[in-house]
Amino acid sequence: MWPAPISYQEWKNRGDYYLWNGHKVFYRVIDKPDSEAQESLALEKSSSDKPVLLLIHGFPTAGWDWCWVTDTLCQYFTLIVPDLLDYGLSENQYKRTCSILDQAAMLEALMRELGFDKAHILAHDVGDTVAQELFAHQQARNLDFRILSSVFLNGGMLPDLHRPRPAQLALAGKLGWLWARLVKREKMLAGFADVFGSNTRPEGEFLNEFWPVMKGENGRSSFARRIRYMLERKQYADRWVGALKGTTVPLILINGTADPVSGGHAADGFEKRIPNATVKRLDGIGHYPQIEAPDDVLNHILAFHNLDASPDKA
Repeated sequence: MWPAPISYQEWKNRGDYYLWNGHKVFYRVIDKPDSEAQESLALEKSSSDKPVLLLIHGFPTAGWDWCWVTDTLCQYFTLIVPDLLDYGLSENQYKRTCSILDQAAMLEALMRELGFDKAHILAHDVGDTVAQELFAHQQARNLDFRILSSVFLNGGMLPDLHRPRPAQLALAGKLGWLWARLVKREKMLAGFADVFGSNTRPEGEFLNEFWPVMKGENGRSSFARRIRYMLERKQYADRWVGALKGTTVPLILINGTADPVSGGHAADGFEKRIPNATVKRLDGIGHYPQIEAPDDVLNHILAFHNLDASPDKA
């Protein structure tokens, strides 16, 4: 593995905020690689004619964990990269649990605020679940923008195949708030690294770089609030799985099969139950394919969208 192409602080410096129901939500609109100078776009619609790609991150990180793939993707798409409510740089004003329904409503409002009426989706982990709720809105004909396609990375789209780690179960328990406050940072980081592939695990300073991203602006107590999505997945299983089965929008799952939470077993189940989707497997890769194998992920995304892997950058 290699270090992040942009620091978390620099990522923050290049972003913007908007208010949703009292919450201060961080997002980035990315039209140019971070290796090039980019000015803040502050609630302005991109002037580019490129299609829009909405990137929805997972638990417990934030939009920054897409930075391994954004420099390439922004050559083909205008990227919208938010931090979900209570995650990363988005502040939870009221310190209350924000549901998946809240997250979907916030993203819909962000797209409306930016003036985009259609988008492709790239989602990971809990972001997959948020995307499923957006699909449910679309099928009910009450989504403000039109979803054109979706790429899913490892996640619990099929709740019965999700295998939570001990730390996730502890956080989701009645004393999860206390566990989040008392457990050592090193133990939480070790648990985070355990879902990566054996040859792609972050270590040392690289692993430590994830801590401020995981903890976010809302601190340790937010971990126990955020993990409530695991209960919601069971509560809304029929709605969210049905949203994938019922859509005619092109779907693809890119799955790191070595992921102990939602790896090869989940890809097998997804392939059987969502026959309208394409499934691509990455052997030896864990829960974070966009970090562990960004080139492979990019190749699959570009092929899915029928795009040339070597665009003219002139």
